[in-house]
Order: sequence, then C-alpha cells, then structure tokens
Amino acid sequence: MGETVGISSTSSQETITENIDSFTDIIEPTTSDAVIETALKIGDFKAMGLANFTPVGLIEEFFEILHVSTGLPWWGTITLATLILRLGFFPLVIKNQKLVAKFTEIQPEAQKLMDQIKKARSKGDQYTLMNKTVELKQLYSDNNINSILSPFLLPLIQMPFFISFFISLRKMAELPVPGFTQGGILWFKDLSVPDPQVILPFLVSFGFILTLELGAESGALKNSQGTGLRWFFRILSITSIFFTMQLPSAVLYYFFCANTLAFTQSQLLKNKRVRNYFGLPKLKINDIVKQKSFMEQWREWNASASAEVNKNKKRKKRL
Repeated sequence: MGETVGISSTSSQETITENIDSFTDIIEPTTSDAVIETALKIGDFKAMGLANFTPVGLIEEFFEILHVSTGLPWWGTITLATLILRLGFFPLVIKNQKLVAKFTEIQPEAQKLMDQIKKARSKGDQYTLMNKTVELKQLYSDNNINSILSPFLLPLIQMPFFISFFISLRKMAELPVPGFTQGGILWFKDLSVPDPQVILPFLVSFGFILTLELGAESGALKNSQGTGLRWFFRILSITSIFFTMQLPSAVLYYFFCANTLAFTQSQLLKNKRVRNYFGLPKLKINDIVKQKSFMEQWREWNASASAEVNKNKKRKKRL
C-alpha cells in the first residue's frame, strides 16, 4: 500500500513537472521582439531619450503615437507617416502650382523689363532704371507674386520637415527602438542596419532621377532653372549612392517612400481632370523653353552691378 502511494506521488510530481515545462514553453516567446513591439506604449520613447521638445523630437513622438495607435509594423508606420507628411503639404503644392503658372505667364513681360533695367544700368540712366524697377515690382504685385523667389519657397518650407524625418529615423535605428530589428519587409527585415543587398540606395537614386526627369512637382525647377541645375541634381543623386549605402534601411525606406509619393503626385497633377478639379491652368511646356533661366538672369544682374561699380570707381578717380 505504501509503495502504491509512493509510486502515485512520484507520478503526480512528474505530471506537474511536465505541465510546468509545457507552460514554460508556451510563455517563453513573450520575451521576443515581436511581443515587445506590440507592448510598446506611448511614453516609452521619452524613457529612451527620444521625443523631446525639438523638431526632431516631435517627429519621433509622432512616429511613436502612429506606431502604437495603428499597430502597424515599422515599415508600415514609416509609409503612413510619409503619406501624412505628403498630404499635409498638398494644399501648398496646389498653391505653388498656381503661383508658378502666374510666374510663367508674366515671364515674357518681366524679361523685357529686366532687359531694359540692364541697359539702363549699363548706361547709367538712373531715371529709366528707377521707373522700370517700379514697373517690374508692380507687375509682380498685380499677380500676387511677392518676389522672383516665390515659386521656389515650397522646397524651402518642406526641407526642415524632411531633414527632421531623416534625423529622427536615424536616431531610432541607432538605439534601436523595439521592433526595428524585425520591422522591415522583403529583403530588408532589419531596419536598424544598412540594406544587406544594397538595393535600396539604387532605388532611392533612381526614384529621385525619375521624379526630376518626368516632372518636378512645382514645375519651377524644370521650367525656370534650365538644364544646369538639373544636371547638378543628376550627378548628385548618382554620387550620393556611396553615402546612402551606409545609412540604416529605415532611412532609405523613408527616402524611397518620399520619392514614390512625389513622383505619383507629379503625375496626377499632369492629369487634365485633376488639374480642372483643383483649378489649375493647362500645362504649357513649350512656351518657356527659350526663356532665360533664373541663374542666367542672376549672373547678368551681378555682372551689370559689377560693371556699374567699376564705372563709379573710374569716375571717382578722374575727379
């Protein structure tokens, strides 16, 4: 009888041990990065030294809120964040397109006034110079154009946001934040390290060139800046591959998303129905091919100003 009780007790202990082992096997995966990612909550970034009251910190907090509230993997969070940024700037893009259209429309008249200003400056005709300068300012004012640089303000406004996105993602990858090492997709599963296949750097470069060649979103670069600046960006996009190869996949994927959305947006804004819906004028590409670029005008103005200064110096020496 005692032996039976002993055997039963031993069997019970073995059964309990097996159950404990089974239960341990079940709860063991809770320490994985996948579960840590889902357990990420708002405020964790601040504990990691992120999400402070700087432009970069605010973007980091934006990523955290978006990731926690949607439950998306990090590649999905980056995609959604880039889309929200693009949509946020869309009203400014429409406004800039209208401004560029006005700028293009008055460019022939503005060019004539600029040539007259140049001649008056070279001849020392201060009266004509003053009158034509006033006419040029009035021409811009009548068309609600504050200055000749107005069509180029949109890229300057966007730049701080894009730079903040870049810095915040790089800082998040350096930690890395929970889930980044498994938060990628396709061949770049780990967003905290450079692309192991070196495909993303080439996709980013190709996407930028494609957007540049088939239509910059504002039209200002393509129509007013001539080929010189476009060749500069072509060369820059190719040579930058050597730099982007060292960046984390999270940053490269953000660049890829930004280029893709910019290209898609530029193609949509070429559609007649889309342009009519937003009240945009018809595209006139061939009307401005022979016009001088802004850089050429700027060089001419500088040359004229330098010539005028030299003349004044010579006059002073004679006196």
